Amino acid sequence: MKRNILAVLAVSAMTFGLAACNENPGDSSNTGSSNSAIASSDSSSSNTDFDATKGINTYNRDTTSGTRDGFFTKIGAEDAKSNDTLLASGFVTVTSNGDMMAKVAADEYGIGYSSLADLTDSVKALSVNGVVASNETVKDGTYTLQRNFNYVHKALDLTKVHDALIESYISFAFSTEGIAIIEGDGGILEDTALQNSKPWAQVIADASNATWVNTLGLTAAGATNTAIAKETINFTGSTSVEPISTALSSAWSSVFGANKPTVNHNHTGSGAAFTTLADGTGDIGFASRDFNESETGSHPEYVTGRICRDAICPIVNTANPLHDITVTELRGIFINARAFTDAAWAEENFGTTFEGESAITEWSALID
Repeated sequence: MKRNILAVLAVSAMTFGLAACNENPGDSSNTGSSNSAIASSDSSSSNTDFDATKGINTYNRDTTSGTRDGFFTKIGAEDAKSNDTLLASGFVTVTSNGDMMAKVAADEYGIGYSSLADLTDSVKALSVNGVVASNETVKDGTYTLQRNFNYVHKALDLTKVHDALIESYISFAFSTEGIAIIEGDGGILEDTALQNSKPWAQVIADASNATWVNTLGLTAAGATNTAIAKETINFTGSTSVEPISTALSSAWSSVFGANKPTVNHNHTGSGAAFTTLADGTGDIGFASRDFNESETGSHPEYVTGRICRDAICPIVNTANPLHDITVTELRGIFINARAFTDAAWAEENFGTTFEGESAITEWSALID
């Protein structure tokens, strides 16, 4: 289906905070720039060199990725989140949001998807069904490709130093200082979280936190318990949440002064959040999706919670004149073409027939 491309779509610049979205640290293509200029007007909107007859090259994350989970779930093709045979043929698998942007930035005819918090100007984010991803459109629900950034840890004994450290990290994340870090890294927070946050000095002075505060010997000037310096806290799980968790852990560890703990980050994907806690290699796991029943059912004693929300943005090369795309078109691009010609197969694998839809393999189907 062809349609005219908007010549100009002006978008106000917005800055997003931490928690839920982020970039992959360790990936030079992901610089953590602000999430402004989504589907913005630029010189590519009048690009006459883009050859729309070229085929569309699709880029995907692996099956452990929370970003892939959220993307396919939100475009109505949930089963494709964990089954590569349900994807359009010829796709390229990338390792992180940063790698996704690097690959699409290098491929004029490529398309992928990335966390809003991670976006840089190396690629162009498309609006979806005419709605631009922003703090406001995620909060009011008009931008539908969104997901939660979640955490999990084991049940804690707050009289033990190691467990008290984990509790202090979670408490710090929702302090005024922690909230600012989350927002600064692109996380989208509920208004209630912003209104209810307290400065760290008030958090540790709160009588309800006395057990873990006393265990650590925490004061406004640091921590008096020298055993803290012998502890290591391991952060695992989502690569999308890694920038937020890394920024938080850096600020959090500094509140202990000379007795600060060692911080170790090893983020390999949302699927590792529960498994690393279970095998003892992780202390706090993160997922850029909701935890599934098999995870929570296998360890009902684990404690889970949400850090923030994030948007998932379809991304294209900056030379691509396209600015907006529909959910139907995204299905046509990313899922196996058989789903549109074999109703029985589609019903069996996706639970629907995608009646009236068709595969989209060339840019000419989207660009006049």
